Amino acid sequence: MISIIVPVYKSEKTLERCIHSLTAQTYEDIEILMVVEELPDPSAILADKLAEEDARIRVIHCKNEGVSPSRNRGIQEAKGMYLRFVDSDDYVEPDSLALLMEAMTEDTDLVIAGYRHLYFGRDIPKIPRKGTYELKNLSEEEQEEIRTLYVDGFFNMPWNKLYRRDLVSEYFPTDLSLGEDLVFNQHYIASAVRLTVIDRAVCNYIQDDRGTTLSTKKRMDKLPVALRLYDEGRDFFSRLGIPAKGKPAIKTLTAFLDDIGLLAYDTELSKEALLGNIEEYATALDGLDFEGEEVRLSAPDHRMIYKALSKKKYKKVRRLIGYRKMAATLLGRR
Repeated sequence: MISIIVPVYKSEKTLERCIHSLTAQTYEDIEILMVVEELPDPSAILADKLAEEDARIRVIHCKNEGVSPSRNRGIQEAKGMYLRFVDSDDYVEPDSLALLMEAMTEDTDLVIAGYRHLYFGRDIPKIPRKGTYELKNLSEEEQEEIRTLYVDGFFNMPWNKLYRRDLVSEYFPTDLSLGEDLVFNQHYIASAVRLTVIDRAVCNYIQDDRGTTLSTKKRMDKLPVALRLYDEGRDFFSRLGIPAKGKPAIKTLTAFLDDIGLLAYDTELSKEALLGNIEEYATALDGLDFEGEEVRLSAPDHRMIYKALSKKKYKKVRRLIGYRKMAATLLGRR
């Protein structure tokens, strides 16, 4: 049986779509655990109503302490051999679980799949390269594939994966509200033996209202969180026993550039404060160890901002992110 854990908080507009996509799965040996914020959240009322429609649904009412405690509570309550996580504003296709279970052989510890990123009306497929990896005996080519999966973000989230419940030894960290999924996955993968990647999408990840999620709204702790994730990434490769080759630094640099770009949208920042924030990122950049690897950035705006940032040209960075904001506004992306 697969236990599907769905944290629920203020999601009355999307919850029914999410749950119905789970009850419609072609793989039917499941239980759906909705971990729900207590009343007066309207989602709690809807969750109880949905549970009446299908005996495989259980509702767990608890105080809202964040998504990590909710997922951890779901893990504790789960009765299945396998775990799947789904967010309440997302939904899955009918064969989603069947695809994951087909790849979950007796000696596989984790299955990773692709997903569709529905981003402001655009449908962006995110599909990894298919492969099977014996994590304790990786060839150089396979090591590079693991590094690619890491940099491309396929280790970041929990909802494109199928886990073995008895291999979960560390829960989602509750002292983070950004990057906690990545930390959980890295700990799990570091203790796994066999990893399978399938080149199919198993989830529709919805992001159509910028500013409503912790990963997109303004946060004051992004820089220290990014530096913690950098340290966690270096530790991850050390525990796997393979060279990191500067990948944690490259991944952290990309996070820096995304964060810097978002500073242009903060109307509360004065020009001086904005320059101060940019300087903080430049100082932090000096502490990243790229291990002699060449920095290759695919996005043209990232390349320009990085060049100016690395040369400490803070005013130029400010101008660039301003131009980027104007271009994005004209394209209707924000």
